[in-house]
Amino acid sequence: MTDSLAPNTFPKLDYIHTIPPSEAELEAIYTIVRAINAHSSQQEIVRVLAEQLKPFIRFDSLFVSFLREGALEVHASSRPDHGFSSLVRDLVPDNPLWRIIERGAIWSENDWNVEGTRVHAFINVPLRVGERVVGILHLDAFGSRQWTPAELSLARLVGELIGGAVESADLLRQRDERERAHAESVAVLRAIQEATSEGICLVSERGELLSYNRRFADLWELDDKTEAFHRESGTVMSYVLNQLADPDEFLLKITALWEQPDALAQDEITLRDGRVFERYSAPAIAPATDGGSAHQIGRVWTFSDITDRKRTEHQLAHQAFYDAVTGLPNRVLFGERLDGALKSLMRSRRHIAVLFLDLDRFKVINDSLGHDTGDRLLVQVAVRLRDSLRPGDIAARFGGDEFVVLLENIVVTEDAVNVAERIATALNSPFLLAGHTVSVTASIGIVICSDANESPDDILRKADVAMYRAKSEGKARHQLFSDSLSRAAMDELQLELDLVVALKRGEIEVFYQPLIDLKNNRVAAFEALTRWRHPIRGFIPPNDFIPIAEELGTIVPIGEWVLREACRQAQQWSEQSGTAVLMHVNLSARQFELANMVTQISRILRETSLPASQLMLEITESALMNNAKNATRQLEELKRLGVGISVDDFGTGYSSLAYLEMFPLDLLKIDRVFVARMDRSETMVKAVTSLGQALGLEIAAEGIETQAQLDAVRALGVRWAQGFFFSRPLPSSEAENWLHKSVEKTLL
Repeated sequence: MTDSLAPNTFPKLDYIHTIPPSEAELEAIYTIVRAINAHSSQQEIVRVLAEQLKPFIRFDSLFVSFLREGALEVHASSRPDHGFSSLVRDLVPDNPLWRIIERGAIWSENDWNVEGTRVHAFINVPLRVGERVVGILHLDAFGSRQWTPAELSLARLVGELIGGAVESADLLRQRDERERAHAESVAVLRAIQEATSEGICLVSERGELLSYNRRFADLWELDDKTEAFHRESGTVMSYVLNQLADPDEFLLKITALWEQPDALAQDEITLRDGRVFERYSAPAIAPATDGGSAHQIGRVWTFSDITDRKRTEHQLAHQAFYDAVTGLPNRVLFGERLDGALKSLMRSRRHIAVLFLDLDRFKVINDSLGHDTGDRLLVQVAVRLRDSLRPGDIAARFGGDEFVVLLENIVVTEDAVNVAERIATALNSPFLLAGHTVSVTASIGIVICSDANESPDDILRKADVAMYRAKSEGKARHQLFSDSLSRAAMDELQLELDLVVALKRGEIEVFYQPLIDLKNNRVAAFEALTRWRHPIRGFIPPNDFIPIAEELGTIVPIGEWVLREACRQAQQWSEQSGTAVLMHVNLSARQFELANMVTQISRILRETSLPASQLMLEITESALMNNAKNATRQLEELKRLGVGISVDDFGTGYSSLAYLEMFPLDLLKIDRVFVARMDRSETMVKAVTSLGQALGLEIAAEGIETQAQLDAVRALGVRWAQGFFFSRPLPSSEAENWLHKSVEKTLL
């Protein structure tokens, strides 16, 4: 029956006289009741109803609707096209079906002409339980139909007989649905518990372990056999407690939480085997049932194994405060200790001292024997350093070859000096490193502090200044900081400090001085010269900072940068001019001693695309003769690479002619000192020129400042000329102009 009724249309309710059913009708009714009592599904009950009533009542569709909370809901039908699925009274309060429910009478129609519905005749029978109507049995016909009294009587009788049974079946269905929903909910919850990476358990108010998931058993190492034993004996909780490093603490925690039922808790526990669990607890609340109130049935505990995370956190914390190579405290931790020591000066009349150590010659060892050997040396130095200190003193590594020591409770200056001397003595013994016996010393700066208001940075700066003073005075010694250090010394020390970072700050530049090929009077080569543009002092002469860079070892990164920049510039000029530009680059003694020197040069040539034949490396005479055998090997590798080799400042050292003949050289460069004396005597220049020519070498003369000097060297057969007479060292842009002029015409 459709709910499409004309407004203000009220049903004619039939009060039918009962006609005794026939035996066949009674048998049909019994079959229907048996299906209901058998807890058949609602759809099955409707099917049986339709099947059993069809012989006696001429209908086309049968369905049942139940009254639920102010609505009629259809739960089963013999056809999919029944009139409605749900009818809410608040939304359609005038629907005539509500009259049936109120009066408990049958409503039937023989010729129901309402637009929009297929139904033309129907019987709507209230399903009664005593005086209460619980639903409606709907019998619809799709054509006009004259319902007989027998049909109406049988329909009413069925409604009266099956009302209670159908309601019971519906209640059972609702119960089954609740149980099924509960079972599904439990299954989902269990699946979630088993899928989680956390161990979960439920502990009763009496401290009993009521349930737990598989992960919990795994965390607490409950294998199947152990789990079965303890579960049967009720000792799972005891088994768990026995694994804790502090089981009493866990029990106290549980007790405290019972006193605060709504409290949440999160902390960490440690097991006897060293594992660490993060635990979280929340109250387990059972929902209200049958009119009762919700109540706590225990507490849920979750456990996560955070052992790896704690280990990582510990490692990260250690890395944040300790040096990875030596294991000593790093700059951060030392700064905290120094800050604490300064605060303690407010409560003490004693002093503190800071020692700043820098290892002498460490860079040579590191570069020649490799970084792994250098690291092993640092480790052994750290051990000797620690052993030289008093109880309570702290040694730290600041990086590279720098170490710092904090001494507290200093009474007199000699206390700090004595520690410095013990450190120096400890370092005097040779170190055995990978088959090499190595000796190393330290330059130590000492600063004494009694002012609690002095900043840690100022103290470290003073100690650093004192250390550099010790290094500049010959190394392997200590120096006390005092205000008597002259301003000139402070400036010099500051210059050294600035030089260490000059390359990173972009203060190092390359200037280029042309070399004139006297065969054709054109610029065919340049010498790359290092310049330092200090942000405050301006250009600093090379003689003022190159020796410092050699001493500090910063000449190595500076030299590598200059070599790369010069090669890049030579390649660029060659492409622009269409002629191969030869680039002379100075190699410092430090660079020449590097084990990977040839590899480094090869890489730079490859990166800049400069042919090796366009690079001339200038090495001083003294650097070659410092270790002639090693120099021979290095030079031979360079020649195999294809670069040219020049002896710079020739004549100022003490070369062995035997080695000079053995070295694979290409050019001798006569030092400017001898060129300057040519107006008085040409003997030295003539001798060097003759020697070079006898060895098949080209000759270059530097420091030419006059026409007379140029004429003299040209007359002696010198191939290359260089000096202020032609040009001072120039920035790259100006040097490029020189090159362009030389390409266009001769210069002399």
